[in-house]
Amino acid sequence: MPIISMLIKSYLVILLLRSVMTRQELYFNPIGKIVGRLTDPLIEKALKLNKKNADNLTFVFVLIAAVLIALMYYALGGMSIAVASFFAVSEMLTFMMMFYIVCIILGVFVGNSRMSYFTMYFNRLAAFWVKAVRLVFPIKSNAVVIPAILLVFAFFTVVNGAVILFMQHGTDFSFVSSSLTSSMFMSLKSGLLSMVSLLGIYIWIIIIRALMSWVSPDPSNPVVQTIHALTDPVLIPFSRMIPPLGPVDLSPMILIFLLYFLKNMLLRLIGMML
Repeated sequence: MPIISMLIKSYLVILLLRSVMTRQELYFNPIGKIVGRLTDPLIEKALKLNKKNADNLTFVFVLIAAVLIALMYYALGGMSIAVASFFAVSEMLTFMMMFYIVCIILGVFVGNSRMSYFTMYFNRLAAFWVKAVRLVFPIKSNAVVIPAILLVFAFFTVVNGAVILFMQHGTDFSFVSSSLTSSMFMSLKSGLLSMVSLLGIYIWIIIIRALMSWVSPDPSNPVVQTIHALTDPVLIPFSRMIPPLGPVDLSPMILIFLLYFLKNMLLRLIGMML
């Protein structure tokens, strides 16, 4: 089941990327071409949608992904359709929270000429949350990334908590006051666990990036460009603060150590919540 869920979410990410690409980028940009090849059979051939109509249905695609995950839990997990649906919605909310947090972090570097051009897509995907923060706090610098992340985390935690509360008690509102804190607590723990998982994945991406530096891969390769896009926003500032020791670049090793430390701190926090 985890593999099927991962495939559904991965394809959803590709659809979300398509929604912020122009038609020209889908046919002339290297990453756009890949996104186009993966999504054109569904969007243009199966659903007969043009670019504008498909972009307007982005939220529908998120719901369809949740439905597919619910059907997976129903068919393979032995759950009732109601329980499977609630689990799928909760899982999708957590996934979307982490997705937008990643977009905010990477998108904030769009103006840096040393970063991969992929960051502009993350910037477009994160634009809603950044603009929402700036409506309240007129932050013009990249410092907006912290309140934007907090906004995303708070929003999806509250919504997910409401879903958990409804899953536990339905429309019996007599339990709301006594169970609201418990539901939000469960949602918060779920969000923190997802962040721990995300940190673990990111640590491996940095390790792969460090190993790649030993073999000098083709910089035009889409996989290589993607790994650079995901790691440059963090590694480049570290490289400036920590100069190489001769031919050895210590910044990836130190960054990995700090991420492991942060991961363990979050795990301890989650352990205190049990």
